[in-house]
Formats: sequence, C-alpha cells, structure tokens
Amino acid sequence: MGFLRRSAKRKIIAIVAFLGLAVLTGGSLVYAQATRGAEIVSHFPRDGAESVSHAAAVVAWLDRPIASEPGGLDLMLYDQRGMSVEGDLELGGDRKSIIFEPSRALEPGKYVASVRDKETTNESTDLSTWSFFVPDKTPISEGPGGSILLILDEDHEFSANLSEVLRSEGLNTFETISIDDVSPAILKSHELAILGAGTVAAEKEDMIAHWVENERGNLVAMSPTGRIADLAGVTHLGPGPRDGYVQVDTAQAPGLGIVAEPIQFHGDSVILGLEQGTRAIAWLRETENDPGGPPAITLKSGNDDRGSVAAYSFNLAKSTALTRQGNPDWVGQERDGIAPIRSNDLFFGSKGKDYLDLSKAHIPQADEQMRLFSNLIGYMNQDNGPMPKFWYFPKFAKAVLVMASDDHGTPNGTAKTFERLNELSPEGCSVEHWECFRATSWLYSNSGLGSEAAKTYTDRGFDIGAHVTTGCTDWNARSLMLAFSQSLGEFRTRYPELPPQTGNRMHCIAWSDWSSQATAERSWGMRMDMNYYYWPGDWVRGRAGFMTGSGIPMRFSDPEGRLINVYQQETHLVDEVFASNPRAVERLLARATGPEGFYGAFGTHYDFSNEFDVELMDIAIRNSIPMVSAKQLLEWVDARNASSFTNTDWNGGKLSFELDVDPGTHGMLKTMIPTGSADGSLTGIRSRGEDIDFMVETVKGVEYAVFDAASGSFEATYK
Repeated sequence: MGFLRRSAKRKIIAIVAFLGLAVLTGGSLVYAQATRGAEIVSHFPRDGAESVSHAAAVVAWLDRPIASEPGGLDLMLYDQRGMSVEGDLELGGDRKSIIFEPSRALEPGKYVASVRDKETTNESTDLSTWSFFVPDKTPISEGPGGSILLILDEDHEFSANLSEVLRSEGLNTFETISIDDVSPAILKSHELAILGAGTVAAEKEDMIAHWVENERGNLVAMSPTGRIADLAGVTHLGPGPRDGYVQVDTAQAPGLGIVAEPIQFHGDSVILGLEQGTRAIAWLRETENDPGGPPAITLKSGNDDRGSVAAYSFNLAKSTALTRQGNPDWVGQERDGIAPIRSNDLFFGSKGKDYLDLSKAHIPQADEQMRLFSNLIGYMNQDNGPMPKFWYFPKFAKAVLVMASDDHGTPNGTAKTFERLNELSPEGCSVEHWECFRATSWLYSNSGLGSEAAKTYTDRGFDIGAHVTTGCTDWNARSLMLAFSQSLGEFRTRYPELPPQTGNRMHCIAWSDWSSQATAERSWGMRMDMNYYYWPGDWVRGRAGFMTGSGIPMRFSDPEGRLINVYQQETHLVDEVFASNPRAVERLLARATGPEGFYGAFGTHYDFSNEFDVELMDIAIRNSIPMVSAKQLLEWVDARNASSFTNTDWNGGKLSFELDVDPGTHGMLKTMIPTGSADGSLTGIRSRGEDIDFMVETVKGVEYAVFDAASGSFEATYK
C-alpha cells in the first residue's frame, strides 16, 4: 500500500506542528506563526519533470525553519483544468519543508504548484511556481506484442510477474491480455501462450483446447485444472509441498545446462499425476534430500495435429517474487536480533530454517528457475522456428559490479573512490558505453564533498544522491515520508545543481515491511533499490552468493502481486562481510563468468571504513568485470526492456524478424538466436542485404548465435 493513499478527504484539519496551529482549508496551509521572507531553495517534483508518479507528494524546501513571526505560507497544486487539488499539508520534521499529499492518485496531465507568502492583507506573493507532468502510462505487465501470448487473471495472485520473467529472460516478444479477452482470433495469431490463471471458465477452456488441438498452438499453464489439465496430460491429485525444492532433469532438453542439484521454490504446489505420453522435466521435493517426488513441471509434446503443452505444479510467478523478496509471513518481525528491521529479516530463519537455504547461496535459484522457463519455451516452440532473445547485460558481459557507497559524512571518501576509478579507466573511454569505471555515492549532507566538485563528478558520469535516513529506526508510512523529505531537502540545499536522484539505499537498511519502501521510492522518482543487503556476517559466514536467489534486476511486487515500477538490485557484496576476503568475491564472479553460468549484476556496499572499494576495483580489473553506477544499471535495464522483437516468421528454413532497439542501449545490446532448428543448423544471418557477424555461445545448454542488436529487419538461414 502506498504511503500517500488515504481513505477519505479531509477538507478541514487541525495539525499541531512544531510551532503552533495550522489549519487546512481546501488545500491551503495557513500558519498563525510563520517565517517572513523565507525563500524556496528547492522543490519536488522538479520543474518540467515528465515522468512523475501518480502517488507523488509535492514538497517545497525552505532556506530556514519556520519561526515565530507574523505571516503565513501556502502551497497550492492545480491540475490540468486549473482546479485546485485537495489534499493534506504538513511541516517536515525539521520545520524546513512544506509537504502536500494529494487525497487521491494524480491523474495523467500537467500540474502547477505554487508556494505563496500570504500577508495579513490577504494579498499573496508567489515565492515559487513550477510545473510537472504525470504521464498516461500503460500497465507494466503489458508486453510490446509478438509471438507469445501472456494470459493473465487479475484475481490470480502474482500472475503479472510473468511479464517480468519474460523481460528478464530477454523474451521481449509477448502480448498481454486478460483471460476475459481471450478469443479464437487472438489465439490463432500467436504461436505460444502462457496461462497465468488457475481455474478457467469452460468457454475459455474450449477456445484454448481447440487452438492446441487444431491450430497446433503451444501452451504453458500454471497449476492447471479441468480441461487445461487434460490438455497437459496430467491429473490433479491434491495439494503438494509448500516452500519445497525442484529437481530438474538435466540429462536432456530443456533442462540441459540448468543446475543439477535441487533448487527451491516458494508458495503452494499441487500433486500432478502423469498420463501416458507426458513426461516430467522436473520433480518436486519436500526437502532437499527426499529420494523422489511427484512432477514439478511436465511436458506433453505435440505432433502433426496438436501443439505441445507444459504444466507447472506451482506458481512460477509467485515463487519468483517470494524467493526474491522474502517471506511475507515474517513482515515486521525483528528476527536476527539486530535493530532495526531489515530486508534480511525476511529471510532469517530459526533453528537453521532460513527462508532461502544458505547452503545454496552460491546458486541464483530464482534465476535458474527463470532460465529453465526460457529453455522450455524455446524447446516447445521449435517447430515454429528458433526463438530470438536479448542478453542480460551490455556487450555480452556475464558479470557486472554495481559500485555503490554510503558516505556518512567522511571528509574525502567519495572523492578518493571516484578519483581512483577515473584513474583506472582506459584513456579516452566512453561512459555511455560502459568503458569508464563509474560508481554511485549516497551522501549525508555534511559530507566533505563540495557542491562544485559534486557537479563536476556527475558531469563525468558519476552518480551522487542523498543517503536517506530514518535515524536507524523502524518506519511507518508517515515517518518514512518525512525521512525522505528531510534527507532530500538537506541534500538539495547543499547540492542544488545535481540531477534528480534515481536510486536509493536507506541508512541502516531499515526495511519495515514487504514492499512499501519500493512504492515510496517510486513516488520520489527513485527506481533502483539496493536495500536487500546480504548481512550480518555471522549468518552469511563468508558464503558469497544470492540472498534473494537472483543476480538480475527485476521489478518489485506488492503483497497482492501488482508490479511496482522500481527495480530490486540486491547488495550482494557487503564490506562488513567480504572485506579482506577477496577469494569469496572472486569465486562469485568466477561462477558467473565460468561454466556454471550464474550470471549477474552484483551490488556492492562500502562506507570507507576499510579498503573494500579498493579490493573490488582490483578484482574487477583483474577479471575484466565492468564497474558501473546504480543509475547506469537503471538506464540500461529500462532501455533493454523498451527494446523488442516484432514480425517474427519461420518459413522454409528461414527465420525473419524485426528489431526495435531503444537508443538508450547505445549499441551494446546483444541478440541471441539458437543455432539449431527443426530444418537444420544456422548457416548465416543477413540484414540490409549484408552478412552479419556473430559469435557462438552455449547458454544453459542451448547453443546461440550472438550478434549486435540494431533496429531493422533480419533473416537467419538454416539448412
């Protein structure tokens, strides 16, 4: 639940502030005692901002605290029709900000905010007026279109997360529709459908069955029942284990290349019985050491008359979200005994029963589940031609270090790190092509870094923002909002010329529930979160790996399964745990770049209390690992997700498709197409009448041709 949403409008409200009485009347805050001559030093959203959240607060930061002087201040917000927006006003905790919270979500359009100094004569003088835009946004789960049909049911929890799974796996060739909108014509225009819904109405079941049995449509279904289960060749035999393990058949496709030992899933499962002609490609295990179990994932292969159907005995979308974000049943619990409540408390078990099995921390368990899903889709759909996809990171990088410090007011910590990264960077390097080494630093406002130096560093491509703090205490909706307001206000007063902040890691990593902080961050314009922090040391015990089961940035889900437009980027490498332990860091990177294929963007933390930043730089240089800021990673993921495949066609051993590549990828995006097909092996790729160079790489058991992605038409020939 977003912290700005309130159940009722309050047209008249009394607020006891730090200085006296304030009365809200139609959106105007009138102080009986206020500062005369106060100046506005900054505000949020910034003037001209074009992508403001519908849940944003409007804030004006003053150059001095409200004091006991005659006069008053108003903050008014007007919508695109010139009508005043109703809401609540209050002072920030330091009395240097005025915060306006709209009573309801802001509709798309232009808004004008105005702060006025209201004289006793009722003549008003504007201290500051600015405007911003709330865009009309499509749902995050909506795909760009393509050969895959993603069928969602709003009542089926977390099904929207399947869109994030597809994007993360580079399968940005899908159209999203509601189960209510499924029709024979829509099904016929797609090669493969993913059914995120559970129970399906009989009419829709008939449509899907006809498409599979007569149009050779391929289907992947989550926990199917009724006729969908019949199509999959499985019988529903009752409830299965909860929060168990999956053992993948790695001896044959599509499980080739996936980790061979059991990996975890989270949530409920069902017992599926196999009918003749259906095989298990993975099995359920209640515990890691169970000798056997019922199928976890099944496949009934198609033939000349019908398509293939795969069935999951658990909800992959929900399992992915829970594995990454932790146990929702542990929300608000101080489990590790170290205040405040942090994200690791959502994973910290008792009597050795952690939510994520740390004996498997070296395995990105959520990512391996997603890679099996990707392999399965390509394997099922091979009669329709090889399926193209995008690689995770620029230039086919298999590991990336996200360099991010928390500067708690050091004299020169940020400057020293930035200067060393600059010196280590190749001469004449390009920041936008990830050739220069860059980093993020989140600062207290009393940092030794001056305003001019900060501006110079951001001009060179470094990323600087406020280190927001709650004072190392747990937060609620109001205190979190005030913490952001105060920290950002202090930072903007000190560093007025820096660009908007796009990422966040809270001081002390305070994380008091499951997802509210991500919602709050989005309202403040921050969309890369690094608060999932692999710590404390006596729990981690030097096991470098994946607390969230993932090395891939993906959007958060709220407790109801709705996507939040903020990416979760785990902080995998924490200085309190891994400083002076370079072998653990290098093993993590070796598993990412080596035969295990545990690829990832690895978040880091250092606060200049040791030499961990220097150790990381040395390791990255030695292993040719890119070092980037949180902002660079955000811009990359946004641009990759905005790129897509269209008009894919398979005919006579020729695969044709068009690429729409976002300019923000800066020519670094890589396309992958399988080298094998039902009609033979890849012999060449052409675009604009010219042969395209490619390299051959095996990724999770599938051999791919990898080449530069650029907007245009492509044709691959197989013989």
